[in-house]
Amino acid sequence: MSAVFGILPTFDHNVQVWKNYKSRVCQWFIANNITDATDAQGQKRRAILLSALNESSYEVAAHLALPKDVQEVPYEDILELLDNHFTPKLTGFGERHNFYSAMQLQDESYPQWAARLRGLSVHCAFKNVEEALRDRFVMGMLPGREKEKLYAQDLSALTLAKAVELAENIHRARAGAAAAGAGAGAAAAGSSESSASELFKIARSAKNEGNAKVKCSVCGYTNHSASQCRFAKYTCKKCNKKGHLRKMCTSVNYVNVSADCQGDNDDDVFTM
Repeated sequence: MSAVFGILPTFDHNVQVWKNYKSRVCQWFIANNITDATDAQGQKRRAILLSALNESSYEVAAHLALPKDVQEVPYEDILELLDNHFTPKLTGFGERHNFYSAMQLQDESYPQWAARLRGLSVHCAFKNVEEALRDRFVMGMLPGREKEKLYAQDLSALTLAKAVELAENIHRARAGAAAAGAGAGAAAAGSSESSASELFKIARSAKNEGNAKVKCSVCGYTNHSASQCRFAKYTCKKCNKKGHLRKMCTSVNYVNVSADCQGDNDDDVFTM
């Protein structure tokens, strides 16, 4: 017995599309060499097809075959019965309405958008399918630079394939530029923050320096300069020199040690 190629899944009309399943069944028969030449009466193909239907789908086929027994209906006739039942005839304007009202979804890429449009065009009976697909692809695109660029293209040279390629290239270029700009922006922000911090430190230091009060070299107070000090002509009790009080004296050689030991108050004892 020869090996069987591939697995033929069960068909459930409640969750599967008959048109797609029928195509898979036909391909499975070809892969396993079950053709008109090897199955002239179609008995084997009929048996395999009916066996692949689940309970509810088999019941539908049996009802469609009445008053005949479905097991006695030729294979090609069973296909026709199921075709007419599961694939009703579509009206052209209804399908075209769905096609022309279609819009690109927010999370849909340009190749996916083009593929969805091609599926919607199957039953529209367009005389020029590629032109209709190209036009709807461009007009139904989400707003952005890609759509603006395509609107500026020459129609005589623009095909659907070129429109998809151009839109995808612009989208990738924008994404790359945005990523590069975000990296540069983060670096610039870090640099600006560092510079601002340095400027703040400099300003604060300058403010502190401006607010710092200089002591008078004569008396040590900070509310006036040495030139304005009223003790400028006083004589120091440490060094006996005029021009400063004892607490501001920088000399280490005391002239009057006893006087120095009397206290630090220069305001009541001085020599003119």
